[in-house]
Amino acid sequence: MLFRSSFLPTLLDWLVTKGAADAVATIRRELELPEPTGDVLKVMTIPMEVFREAIARAAAATGDDYLGLHMAMERQPGSYGLVEYAARNAADIEDAVNRVSQYMTLLSDSARIELRKGPNEASVVHRIPGDPECMGRHASEFVLAVCLSVMQESTARPIKLLRVEFAHPAPADVTPLEQYFGTTQLHFQAGRNELTFDREVLSYPMVAGDPKLLPWLEKYADSLMVPESGIIQRIPGLHEQIRQCLQARITPTLAEIAKRLQFSGRTLQRRLQEAHTSFQEELDEVRRDLAETYLRDPKLTIYEIALLLGYSDRSGFERAFMKWRGATPGGFRRKMAQVATAPEPSSQVA
Repeated sequence: MLFRSSFLPTLLDWLVTKGAADAVATIRRELELPEPTGDVLKVMTIPMEVFREAIARAAAATGDDYLGLHMAMERQPGSYGLVEYAARNAADIEDAVNRVSQYMTLLSDSARIELRKGPNEASVVHRIPGDPECMGRHASEFVLAVCLSVMQESTARPIKLLRVEFAHPAPADVTPLEQYFGTTQLHFQAGRNELTFDREVLSYPMVAGDPKLLPWLEKYADSLMVPESGIIQRIPGLHEQIRQCLQARITPTLAEIAKRLQFSGRTLQRRLQEAHTSFQEELDEVRRDLAETYLRDPKLTIYEIALLLGYSDRSGFERAFMKWRGATPGGFRRKMAQVATAPEPSSQVA
């Protein structure tokens, strides 16, 4: 899979400032990395395996086992350009995350940033559909660290994380991650990267937000967006509209979602077919992701979660979850509880 991202050019430039110019030159030469493109924000398009290999070689060359985390800690505000400025000028945390999600394709055509809301908790999720390893360890730690720092810098209220999930396996020592994210609830090999906090955090205002500047940022960002028929085959807002229906206890039928997206039912069906998927597959994906989020909330019973996901009874949800994960919802919840109470940090593998 070809992967377009701004992370690798940013990493290589950062390493040069740290005195590792020779290592960067070697990595560029041996992996035959192309020159990055873009005027303000540089991006590079390379196979995913080359992307991960370049980062692994950078970590090995510098001897820095927390390369992505340290890079995030030294990152200058605004380094993610238009997308970051749109977020920082939003009304509140929820608005900011939604704007990053909307304009994420300006940074990467494969990675997604999503907001997931439960009755008591909310999560910022970073994932690459179909790739449980996501961007690899150092890049994933960088992305979550930047997400937290931007949210924290932009609001006057402290953000306490309930847990953090990573797509990659646990490193030998998780102490630096615990210290940065402020929690011992770290879970690994989760198939995605995720920051979870109390739902009330979404209403925290962005103290530096400028409502007069935001429309101009939006207009410019919209002008740069690649049409759906270009680099990606997806339907913007599809999953979000399904989630909103479920949370409002509205049955998310194809006709209902098409109306919300301002499509005809026939148009939505055609776009799903063009993307080699079906409405049921996309509904199941949203339900599966929400189910895993809800099951980590001990306040919710299995029956309550079934209703939140639009099932009429517990048994229908249990059959679906067994198909998705090969385990019952109760079994999955018990496994997560065991991981959370494991005595050794390095054994916290979800």
